[in-house]
Amino acid sequence: MTDLAHLAAAIRAAPGLQAKRELRLLDRLPFALDGDDAALVAHGDGQLVLCGEAIAPALLAADPFAAGAAAVATNVADVRAMGGRPLALVDTLVSPDRAHAERVLDGLAWAAGRLGVSVVGGHLTLGAPAALSAFCTGTVTTPLRASAARPGDVLLGAFCLEGSDRGHDPPIWSSLRERDPAKLREDGEALVEVAERGLCHAARDVSMPGMAGSLLQLLELAGCGATLDVDAVPRPDGVALERWLLTFPSFGFVLAAAPEHVDAACAAFARRDLACAPCGAFDDSRVLRLAGGGESAEVWDLAAEPLTRAG
Repeated sequence: MTDLAHLAAAIRAAPGLQAKRELRLLDRLPFALDGDDAALVAHGDGQLVLCGEAIAPALLAADPFAAGAAAVATNVADVRAMGGRPLALVDTLVSPDRAHAERVLDGLAWAAGRLGVSVVGGHLTLGAPAALSAFCTGTVTTPLRASAARPGDVLLGAFCLEGSDRGHDPPIWSSLRERDPAKLREDGEALVEVAERGLCHAARDVSMPGMAGSLLQLLELAGCGATLDVDAVPRPDGVALERWLLTFPSFGFVLAAAPEHVDAACAAFARRDLACAPCGAFDDSRVLRLAGGGESAEVWDLAAEPLTRAG
C-alpha cells in the first residue's frame, strides 16, 4: 500500500517545487502577472504565445547536450500547454569554452529537429560561467488558461509513456530519443484539439515540480483545490510512483475538463498513442490532496500558505 503521508511530504520538500516559491520576487515588477508559463498577445485573428525558459545551471554543467535539448522541449511544452502551436525559438548561451558551447548547440539543434520547431537566432558568449536561456513564440486561437479550472471539473493527466528515465536528479523522463519524430511533432496537436473543440478549458505542463507540484501551481492560479488519485495517474512500467510524481517529463500535462467531455478529451490523446486518464477532481477547498487505497493525505493548503502568490 502506498504511504500517502510520506509521498505528500516528498512532494512538499521537492527542490523543484520549493524553487517555485521564489517566484514571489516577481511582485517587484510594475505590472501584474497571471502566472501562466506563457503570455498571450493579441495578433490578427488570434493571439501570439510568448514564453522563455532559463535552464538549471546544474544540468547545464553536468550534461550540456541535454541542457540544450531541454531548452527546446520546455519552451515547446509551454506553448502547447496554452493550446498553441510553436513557431520559432531563439537562445542565449554563455559557455566557458568552445567544446561546451558545441555540445549545448548540438542539443538545441537535435531537439528542434525532433520536435519540428526552428531555432532562428540567438546570442553566444564564450569564456564566462555557463548560462542558457531560450525563448519561443507560437500562435493560438483558443487558449487554455490555468486559471480557468473550476470546482466540479475532472482532473486529467496526459503523458507520453514511451521514453526513458535519463538518470538525473530531479528526475527527467524524455521521449525525444525513443519516439518517432513524426509522432513527436503531432503529440502537441492533442492540446490544440481539446482546446479548439472545447473539451478542456484549463491546462498546465508538468515541469520541474513534477505532476503534483505543477498541479499545485494550477490550483493557485484557479483559486480552487483538487484531489489527485495517485492510483489512476498514467505511469510508465517499472517507474516507482514517488519518482514519477516528481519527474519532469518531455511530454506531460494536467488538464481540467467538464465531466461530459472526459471521454472525448482522453480519446484525442489516445489517437496519438499518448496516455490520458481521469485521475482526480477539482473542488473549492484550495487544498491539494492525494488519494489512493481508500486513504488520503494533504499536500498543501494554499489558503494557509500561498506557494507563489500568483493568480
